[in-house]
Amino acid sequence: MTGSRTASRPVRGVSALVAAIASAVAVPVSFIFGIRAALDGSGSGSAVFQVVFILGLIMAVAAIVVSIVHLVRGARKALPIVTILVALLPFAGVLVVFLANLNAS
Repeated sequence: MTGSRTASRPVRGVSALVAAIASAVAVPVSFIFGIRAALDGSGSGSAVFQVVFILGLIMAVAAIVVSIVHLVRGARKALPIVTILVALLPFAGVLVVFLANLNAS
């Protein structure tokens, strides 16, 4: 009976992992297309891409915070650690692009 209760309970932290994956996709895509739209000169603007970029970073920070809370509270350690690593990818990507831009000029 106890085994069926634990098996039917949802795994905590899956929503944070989904948010981390979504932010890991949204941040670089919005960064690349936002720069392309800003430098296009056709007047289309890049405001939408800036909003998606900022929302992606907010989702990554939220996923990190939720994962740290689950890591402190729960017995499962693998899912929060994977979520933290995936959520740090957008920040590392932006840092790499920034440093590459410093070296290019």
